[in-house]
Amino acid sequence: MLLRAFRLPWLLAHLLLGLLLCVVLGIEGGRRLSPERIGQRWARHLLRILGIRLRVHGQPCTGGHLVVANHVSWVDIFGLIASQPTRFVAKSEVQTWPVAGWLADAIGTFYIRRGTGGSRPLLARLTPFLQGGGTVTVFPEGTTTRGVDVLPFHPRLFSAAVEAQRPVQPVTLRYGSPAAGAAVVAFVGDDELVRHLWRLLRVRHLWLDLFYEPPLHPELGRDELAASAEAAIRQRLHPGLAEPQPSAEATPATRRVRRHLTA
Repeated sequence: MLLRAFRLPWLLAHLLLGLLLCVVLGIEGGRRLSPERIGQRWARHLLRILGIRLRVHGQPCTGGHLVVANHVSWVDIFGLIASQPTRFVAKSEVQTWPVAGWLADAIGTFYIRRGTGGSRPLLARLTPFLQGGGTVTVFPEGTTTRGVDVLPFHPRLFSAAVEAQRPVQPVTLRYGSPAAGAAVVAFVGDDELVRHLWRLLRVRHLWLDLFYEPPLHPELGRDELAASAEAAIRQRLHPGLAEPQPSAEATPATRRVRRHLTA
């Protein structure tokens, strides 16, 4: 209880600072200030307030590239941006949310409309952004999990990397602590944000391991990129597996992916 009493005012003050930064970035329009760099500093401080220690393994790509990661919680976003300046892709509903939507706008989030054809306008914006040297992070599972496995990756947003001829870098997120681990951080099902945050505030410390896997070349094509990234993250979560376990029946494409991973 004392830990919550200490962290809660600190967290509220930090959220207020974030809202003020949203106003500044909105007025300034990104002409001199970098939303990604400001978001990185703010995210690092947020992780400190929540008692989450970030450990980075491997090397993030430089230059324009697409980051794809497994998805456990809203905390993932701040862990990833704390590690490297990046923008994100989120569902269009997020833009209308109080606080979360304002913060997402401030760091230059790209939005995708659900339904048939919803990815086309987004791809038209992502491709030139990647070609111009930007970094974008997506969660191809399309939902959160408990962090013990990875769901099949949807391949459509990988098209942006193929069209821009920029690499794709898989990133594996793994949470842990002596007492809790991913079970505390996972934000799934009908979990509520306030209740989830209250649960986080009572944990003395957690760690978040980010594993930057070897980048994948865009000439693989969107389907093989998705399958290869999914397999790389699954291998990291289950290092004892002899080879990636496909989420669907083996096809010539998935067999080529396996050869690519073991080459």
